[in-house]
Amino acid sequence: MGRALGEFEQVLLFALVALGEEAHGNAVREFVEQETGRARSPGSIHLTLERLQRRGCVSSSLGDPTPIRGGRRKRFYSLTPAGARALKTSYEMLATMARGRLERLDELAAG
Repeated sequence: MGRALGEFEQVLLFALVALGEEAHGNAVREFVEQETGRARSPGSIHLTLERLQRRGCVSSSLGDPTPIRGGRRKRFYSLTPAGARALKTSYEMLATMARGRLERLDELAAG
């Protein structure tokens, strides 16, 4: 793996966990917007998923062609074991850092 996961990479990997076998680009984009309240372009979703695939965190496969998409196929994404380990490590590190500090963070945020 080498490099730590960025925030958006983590968000996309958690989306793959949540969506399971239904994790195609548009479903991931909609899930991210619903869960985070932040809209992302389809291009940013696909580019980041491709980068995660090159890093070994994600695998992809093409689904069957559908008439709704004019015969085009959807690309489905899934988390690899290496991606699951990277996401778990990243999440655990942040959880460890936050443990016992959220109250202080609330104080600082309140000014």
